[in-house]
Amino acid sequence: MSWNASVLSSVSSDTEPTVVITFDSAKYIFNVGENTTRAFLQSRRNWKKTRGVFLTSVGTQRASGLPGLLMTFADSGLTSLNIAGPAGLLHFMAVMRKYTFRENLSVNPIEIPTSRLLDESPDDIPIYEDDNISVFALPVSVEDQSLEASGSVTPLHSETSVVNKKSGKRKRSPSPSAPSLQEVISHPDFDPTTLVGDMAQEWLRHIVRTMFPGSAAKPAISSAKVEHVSQPSGFNRPLPSLPPCNLRATLAYAVVGPRVRGKFDVKRAEALGLKAGPLRARVARGETVTVVGKDGVERSVGPSDVVGASEDPGVVLILDAPSTAHIASLVKGFESGAFSKYWGKGPDKKDHALRVVFHLCGNDVFEDERYKVFMKRFDDNVHHIVASRDYVPDPITFTSAAFNQLRLNHLDSNIFPVPKYSLEAKKALDSTDLPSNTDCMRAHTIIDIRPPRPPLRDSEAEANDLFHPAALSGEPLSLSDAARTQFSEAKAHVDEVTVPDVIGKDVTVVTLGTGSAIPSKYRNVSGTLVCIPGAGYILLDAGEGTWGQLSRNYGTAVWDVLRGLKCIFISHIHGDHHIGLAKILAMRQHLDPPPEEPLYLISNRMIFLYLRDYNALEELGFSEDARARVIPILSDEIHWRNKGRGGWNYGDQDQKGSRLAAGALCKTLGLQKINTVDVEHRARCHGLIVKHLDGWSVVFSGDTVPTQKLVQAGAGATLLIHEATMANDQVEMARAKMHSTFGQAIDIGKSMNAQNILLTHFSARYPKMPPSVSERQAGDPVVAFAFDHANIKIGDMWKMGAYARAIEQSFIDIADIEGEEPDVIDAAHVDIS
Repeated sequence: MSWNASVLSSVSSDTEPTVVITFDSAKYIFNVGENTTRAFLQSRRNWKKTRGVFLTSVGTQRASGLPGLLMTFADSGLTSLNIAGPAGLLHFMAVMRKYTFRENLSVNPIEIPTSRLLDESPDDIPIYEDDNISVFALPVSVEDQSLEASGSVTPLHSETSVVNKKSGKRKRSPSPSAPSLQEVISHPDFDPTTLVGDMAQEWLRHIVRTMFPGSAAKPAISSAKVEHVSQPSGFNRPLPSLPPCNLRATLAYAVVGPRVRGKFDVKRAEALGLKAGPLRARVARGETVTVVGKDGVERSVGPSDVVGASEDPGVVLILDAPSTAHIASLVKGFESGAFSKYWGKGPDKKDHALRVVFHLCGNDVFEDERYKVFMKRFDDNVHHIVASRDYVPDPITFTSAAFNQLRLNHLDSNIFPVPKYSLEAKKALDSTDLPSNTDCMRAHTIIDIRPPRPPLRDSEAEANDLFHPAALSGEPLSLSDAARTQFSEAKAHVDEVTVPDVIGKDVTVVTLGTGSAIPSKYRNVSGTLVCIPGAGYILLDAGEGTWGQLSRNYGTAVWDVLRGLKCIFISHIHGDHHIGLAKILAMRQHLDPPPEEPLYLISNRMIFLYLRDYNALEELGFSEDARARVIPILSDEIHWRNKGRGGWNYGDQDQKGSRLAAGALCKTLGLQKINTVDVEHRARCHGLIVKHLDGWSVVFSGDTVPTQKLVQAGAGATLLIHEATMANDQVEMARAKMHSTFGQAIDIGKSMNAQNILLTHFSARYPKMPPSVSERQAGDPVVAFAFDHANIKIGDMWKMGAYARAIEQSFIDIADIEGEEPDVIDAAHVDIS
């Protein structure tokens, strides 16, 4: 039985470490930071046969790729999945309830307590096991007295509490008088926020079962029928308060492979008189039989007589120490208990075969002498793979998209900048002070556990990387004759054209994500940044991976952009428009010094509901003492017709403060006004109208079918950014999915007399170049296609039309170089309403 551990992604500008354990029959994924799904697509490795996802912590760093991955799993046919993680896992999953749902997938959450109780040793019990692996978990807490004083650490108590590895539930002594959850839910005044203890946990499990009931076959993607999910009472209310627990605690995992039986010694068996046949088969199964040897002597023969010694099971460790405050707890966990057998050297450590340790190290951890001593206590044959930001290079992750950008950079270096990367780590590993088998974590590294081999790079992944060899060659980029001709003609045309000055010409649009529903190798999901010179930035939607796209576009200057980000607008609750939002808000908390001005977030109540639930796990800016505050603005309260709507029975402060906050935002950005317009989509959705005091305006459609509301609200726009999900021959499908075709989007722009139209949000059917639209006629607005990482000034928007054929030819060339693309997974659209 062969198996291996591999690095899908490392710590980089746009990914966090993800380790995959692979058997012929199954896969097991450890940590799913942002862009995990896209990393799978880039690597051309599949996620089929995945049985479990194991999180070392819950939050934006280690788990923000989970909702997208779950929906992708379900849409590709996976029907069941185990998800293990520390305290807070159920809360983390329930936060997704309004935008993550798949009826054909059954999810079993396994929440592992991160505080040891006095009368148990939980790391002796596997938290998961099947025919391939047994997984053990070790809580790693923060050694800090101030945390206990603040109430963020669960106190020890005598109540029995152990994890049931099959259900993931904690067994407790039941209270005979406690009502059942169904009785509580059925009460007309049911309020989930009043639940505590076991009842609160059961409510969270009930939510997860609602999200992933596993009760149906894969949804029919092409069906025009909109599927609405039945919600339990209280589904739209905030989650119960988190019980006191150490949210900074992580989990270390030990993955123990199967113990492989030794080989059957045929010669020895025959010498003992055990001939081929039923008796030999019984011995092979572990039985003892009686045979008569060649010498006529009757003897008993058992497995120990004819079967060699079994192999010690291979072991992989995944350790997560986010800060130096975690080191003491981690070391203590290896000094005694179940994990102590993996540490140290000598003959008493030979009931297993530890092959590799993955070290996920936060700032300063890897340089701490205590951690170096800890590493050196492992056996000399163990391989150490270290993910520490200062010690790991930052190569391009999504090389297919970057290779295309590199080619287009020769067409226009301002509009198509090369993504930022570095092949040199900030600091070099000091091999004299570390175990000899220590290396930094690199994506596409494979470590064979059985049979054991040293770490190797995946040759197929390296062969598919066209970007780095081209970028480092120092030679002119190789273009086909057709592409060279198109590039030359396009640049010549641009040089000949004289364009009059337009108001707002220096306003820059950075198209961070231009795909819809799911990411592809060439297009990330929705995200558009608008830069107002001298004032700041507005982010229009923030799909998963938006932070990484910002980082690749701006490099180290991304922190200046984050500080200058004054407004984020989230159009609606569908995940491809906001799953990356929490990551951006969490990163903003790391700004030092904290930003002097708040960030204004415009969206609907469902978005604020989930963000406040999330804020209980990780500070996003909604607490009174947050380092970087977020000011909510309800979309309905700044509606262009000035008809604010009421709504749910909580969040009244948001409603009262929205218009005042919008006024303050306008003052900050130099705007005349900022308004929303309700558009028509499968979920409640808004577009945005931004009008500047200088006279220019930008209109953003959100997701919608063609609607006159947008035409009226955005009349005379300088720039219309409109979704164009479907091609012109897919009008019926576009209507069924409540999206627009290219032609419909252009017609909306013409109707509102927009000067420029930027088409975006393309279906995964068009991962590269969307189908061409008709030639521009005199008097028509400028029409441009959006591509990830394009930096387009409004005054240069016309150039995109001049470059269209050259861009199309570049994609044709890339298709010839890369070969056939894998099948596209079409994402199901399910409304939870």
